[in-house]
Amino acid sequence: MEHVDVAVIGGGQSGLAAAQALLAEGVRPLVLEASDRAAGAWPRYYDSLTLFSPARFSAIPGTPFPGEGDHYPHRDEVTDYLTRVAAGLDAEIRLGTRVESVTVSGDGGFLVRTGQDDVLRAAGVVAASGSFGNPHRPRLPGQDSFTGELLHVAD
Repeated sequence: MEHVDVAVIGGGQSGLAAAQALLAEGVRPLVLEASDRAAGAWPRYYDSLTLFSPARFSAIPGTPFPGEGDHYPHRDEVTDYLTRVAAGLDAEIRLGTRVESVTVSGDGGFLVRTGQDDVLRAAGVVAASGSFGNPHRPRLPGQDSFTGELLHVAD
């Protein structure tokens, strides 16, 4: 069984910021990202997405967002930025690694089980997975008899 200081679940902006903060405190994080690149769900959002906040307020601490501070970045700019942040981070990032469960171990740490049937023992866990992989799909009145196509933004 592999032992890690802290398992960070999710390689998007929250997970990368958490990993950066852990490194600053001398803690070695292991970032576990389910997708094929460390940018969280950003590459899969709709292509016209624009941030609600300007670039100067959208950066991970210590890593400025490129371009003018008053610019509102688009999806691809955010994806590229997060990819660059991940590449420059002095932490191991495991892509294609979906976390299936986290349980408390007998010694007060955590057991992190992945979709590859790996089990990691971690002293700490940061949950930074977001909600994109599990969108809320409300039941709508008349949905069962509706004969058209129902679309959700996550699709």
